[in-house]
Amino acid sequence: MQETADALKPIFSLISKCEKAIQKVAPGTWQHSMLETNLKALHIAHALMKEGPRITARFTQNELDDARLSMASMIAKTVEAQAKFASGTSQHTLLRNRLSALKVALALIN
Repeated sequence: MQETADALKPIFSLISKCEKAIQKVAPGTWQHSMLETNLKALHIAHALMKEGPRITARFTQNELDDARLSMASMIAKTVEAQAKFASGTSQHTLLRNRLSALKVALALIN
């Protein structure tokens, strides 16, 4: 599916961004916990995009539920951030692509 293939790059970019950010945040803080949770969700989404829904069995129901919540939170934050930028700007386009990828990821996790 082309939509899934198009979502891989933004999801991988988010994984890289989170991995860099988590190194700068002290363990035990809420920010660190949030980044860990988001990273797990993004890795699950990335695996589903690359390998397809047949690998869902590799994850527990709890992991999938946590990933759903993380994706919903990332979607809400992305929508909020996107509203701050004018249409046509590079930031708006980046967030539009990220939002599209997160929605694909959430659909795959569901």
